[in-house]
Amino acid sequence: MNQLLTLLCQSIHAFQKERGSLCLYLSTKDEYSLEKLQQIIKTNDLLIEEILQFAQHEGKKFNADQRKSYDKLQHIYTNFSNKAQFRQNTQQKEIDILQASSLYTYSLIVHLGYVLIELALFDKRNIPAEISALSNYINWKERIGRERALGIVGFAFNEFDSEQFRRDFKILISEQSINKRSFLALASERQRKAFEGCFIINTDIEEVHKKMEADEVPQVNAKNWYDMLTEKMEMMHVIELALIKQLNNQPSNESPIQCSIPQQDQSVILDFPFFRNLSQSTVNELFRLSNIKSYKKGSLLFLEGEPASRIYVILCGWVKIYKSTADGNETVEQMLSTGNLVIESSIFTNDKYYSSAQISNEAKLMSFPSSIYRNLLNKDLALALNSLKYLSQTSRSYLSQIDNNRLKSSKERVGWFLLKQFIEQKNPNTILLPYEKTIIASLLDMKPETFSRSLKSFKNRGLSSEKHQIQIKDIKMLCHYCDENLSTHCQFKNNHSECRFK
Repeated sequence: MNQLLTLLCQSIHAFQKERGSLCLYLSTKDEYSLEKLQQIIKTNDLLIEEILQFAQHEGKKFNADQRKSYDKLQHIYTNFSNKAQFRQNTQQKEIDILQASSLYTYSLIVHLGYVLIELALFDKRNIPAEISALSNYINWKERIGRERALGIVGFAFNEFDSEQFRRDFKILISEQSINKRSFLALASERQRKAFEGCFIINTDIEEVHKKMEADEVPQVNAKNWYDMLTEKMEMMHVIELALIKQLNNQPSNESPIQCSIPQQDQSVILDFPFFRNLSQSTVNELFRLSNIKSYKKGSLLFLEGEPASRIYVILCGWVKIYKSTADGNETVEQMLSTGNLVIESSIFTNDKYYSSAQISNEAKLMSFPSSIYRNLLNKDLALALNSLKYLSQTSRSYLSQIDNNRLKSSKERVGWFLLKQFIEQKNPNTILLPYEKTIIASLLDMKPETFSRSLKSFKNRGLSSEKHQIQIKDIKMLCHYCDENLSTHCQFKNNHSECRFK
């Protein structure tokens, strides 16, 4: 049941994000905001599909009350879809912002929150007081989401000049305070620890609240307001997921820390160079605040410009790091796989993501709050050294990729890429292309047809290809495309008499 509650929690958070992004686009008419909104809608639809298919695999475990609550989800999502034509036509100009925001709030998000609490109540393993605390927390977070949407409209159209608007906004802030106090009054010790371990006050938002209380009109840009509140919402979501994970894990007197990462995954993670030689307290803290999630192909992790609120570690699969060009195309910067961190620059700086990230093949990722990670850097020297070493290695690898694209011909780039895959995969005379050819072409800074032509040029030297599988009669034909970086990882270097890097 926790799995369904987690999915539902993510769905609510996704629609809160969609509501804020829609308000931002309708307020600014910015094409970047439109692209961001369209990506969020696409990702949300995949999440809805996953939730509605949940009963096919896990429904036999529902009791009668849980089944009734689950059946409400189909009705809620369908009812919203029938009313929300603007989701399919996001470029429609004549949409009333407040009406759209109200539709998200009262036709969808509020109802989904009620169903989430219902499902939790009908699980006899859960502690009622903790469910009550969670309910107040969910209401608190939802009011922050409304504050984001309402604030965007207010700052974009100078609505804060209106006394009525300021009064409504102040009521929303006051309601948040009541929800927060209620949550903390009802929270168990472990719920308080999950909250206090991650919650950080945003002084810029607090300054706006103070001006509102003093009946001053705050001077804030709508986009900056969206960014500030999004960072806060992402932090609240991390805590929200932790509270849900705790629900049917009965408290233990032996250990105050409830690790949410399965033992098998822990072993894999701690074997990554980035996590080696860490103190046990650091490991416990990281794992306690982390979550592991499987992603379908095409799922969006984040978009360029969003607050860098989380750090992702790839346990398996492939993640595409890319930038969108002015003409709507993509430029692939990196392809990351097992053991890599996604956008490692967020390790040290409380900044925004400088690129977008999307799942290229089905993947499983661990993620944790970047703010918590930065706090741990000050406590564990091994973690700081691992971070510096990793940044150095990834920087060299990225620069090497840029040099290859600038200095080598198309055929040389393709030969280098094939050799790199052979060295990494260690399959005799066989290379499996790890992702789509269009992505490979973009990564190598060439058009797809140029990549195809370059690949065909190897055929007269014994290369054959079928879909994503390439056969090579003599792998030594690729040695000509080797460089010093590749040679350090080559398992055949010492047995190859003609290797120039021995």
